[in-house]
Amino acid sequence: MPRTPVFILACAAALVAPRPAAAEPAVLGLARAYLGPQSTLDGITSIHFVGTLERVDPGQAAAKPAPAVLDMIFSKPLRQRLVVRGAKISMTTVLDGYDAWDWVQDNADASKYRLTWLGAGDIKTLRANTWENLYYYRSPEGGSVEDKGPATIDGVACERVDFTHDLGTVYVRYFDRDTGRLVLTVRGPESIRESGEIMVDGVRFPKTIVSTTKTESGRELVATARFERIAINEPLAEGLFALPSVPAPKPAQPTTSAAGK
Repeated sequence: MPRTPVFILACAAALVAPRPAAAEPAVLGLARAYLGPQSTLDGITSIHFVGTLERVDPGQAAAKPAPAVLDMIFSKPLRQRLVVRGAKISMTTVLDGYDAWDWVQDNADASKYRLTWLGAGDIKTLRANTWENLYYYRSPEGGSVEDKGPATIDGVACERVDFTHDLGTVYVRYFDRDTGRLVLTVRGPESIRESGEIMVDGVRFPKTIVSTTKTESGRELVATARFERIAINEPLAEGLFALPSVPAPKPAQPTTSAAGK
């Protein structure tokens, strides 16, 4: 029987042998330590943010809109519920694994609503956003983390690290090289800055998040979230991520003819 050449066996072994995982950027350990104890971060299964959301569009009327009420929940493994309640309507966006939808409802008349199932692109974005909020700079499932080297942001010596979820979803983060503090996050045309501090069970959260998105026309859309309360690992209501029940329409009001008056 002919012997199999040694180099063929070696090549075959190389194909099936697991590749060593890429070393994690050193700055990420510093970044997690800045937020809180590693054991506490690993033990977080849900985060509940309550506050306000204010959106400013320079292309709209000069009158500044009143802030909307913001209620946002992230839950492992990949669930998210975002409620933005404005003066007239409330919008709820829910991610439940691989399903997601928008629910828009009139505050004065619950029978006026619109349910929209979200497509694959929006679901990918929501899943990436949920991962980034719950897993504290861990490599995304099916994605990668890459150290891009030093950069200076707002006069601070930073380390740039790219968190790639897929080809169209990359979170570019800049961490202070001395402290691990997150200085800036860039996601496509959107820049995100955090400020202030709320401590919850030994974990540091931002008080304010400002998102600036540059449109194709050059305008900058600014969304500011200000948190009043943050809770971790609180009991979540049954059915919180389920589809809302469809409210019954209001009965038609009888009309009165002129002859009957």
